Amino acid sequence: MLVSVVIPCYNVEDYIEECIHSAFAQTYKPIEVLCIDNNSTDNTWQKLKQLQETYPSLIIEKELKPGAPAARNKGLVLSKGEWIQFLDADDLLLPEKIEHQVHLIKNKPEVCFLAAASRKKHINGQSTISIPKQDHPFKSLFTTNLGITSSNLWNKTCINQINGWDEGQKSSQEADLMFRLLQINSQVIFDAEPLTIIQERETGQISTKHPQDNWVRYFNKRVEILNWIKENETKLYANHQAFFNDRLFGILKIISNQKPDGLDTAIYLYKAYFPNGYKPSPKQEHSTQTYLFLFKALGFNYTERFKQALERFSAQLR
Repeated sequence: MLVSVVIPCYNVEDYIEECIHSAFAQTYKPIEVLCIDNNSTDNTWQKLKQLQETYPSLIIEKELKPGAPAARNKGLVLSKGEWIQFLDADDLLLPEKIEHQVHLIKNKPEVCFLAAASRKKHINGQSTISIPKQDHPFKSLFTTNLGITSSNLWNKTCINQINGWDEGQKSSQEADLMFRLLQINSQVIFDAEPLTIIQERETGQISTKHPQDNWVRYFNKRVEILNWIKENETKLYANHQAFFNDRLFGILKIISNQKPDGLDTAIYLYKAYFPNGYKPSPKQEHSTQTYLFLFKALGFNYTERFKQALERFSAQLR
């Protein structure tokens, strides 16, 4: 079974060699490796041509439509594998990654994708491991616990059924992809082995730009997911409504702390989604009892304003 490794590349001349090496160092064969340059303005394309001399089977192409989803879709069209390993150009695969995951999906062609753990290497030298939560896939997706782009292994047939990545998504791209996949096939395998290395960069990572806008899109995507669950997974929604609402409220608290106008945005979204108010469940994990007492007495608006005023006052005393 051929596995295609698809690597979108944008201004990654300092990272791409190590990334490609980790792909070709896989113990699993056969694989093919495709790098799609996406309008790089540094020496990424020249670097790819040099690396093609070292790895003659390396496929390199260009995609002029901006954005990693467009580059991934170009690689998807060119790929010949039955399963796809999407790999960001600054991430790495441990040598046994694909072999280990192919063993897990062997004789299971009905599986839509494999949701896997990853290890993140931080700039300060420390590392953290993220393990997908083995729960109903929609619940794991809702809480961002269903693996990530580079750690997962993807069934190409399923991805083609949903027409690949949505190139109009500015953020929450992998959540959108997994959401659309789960709508047609919710069979997922969970893998707790962190065999993908995510490397934190000091500059150049898109996810660090415009955090407030990204969090709002994150919230809206969860609302979209929940609305679909209400209509199509009625039993799941009935049994876990409090779970979903608790998570949505937790996201609003994060948005309220964003600059420049996160508080006003969070209040607007709160009123839009919770027109009858939010009732925290006993299992909620985002708020202290003091916060919930104030929330019950003052509501979301004044509780958040009071909390932020107190935080500013405390900062002045330091």
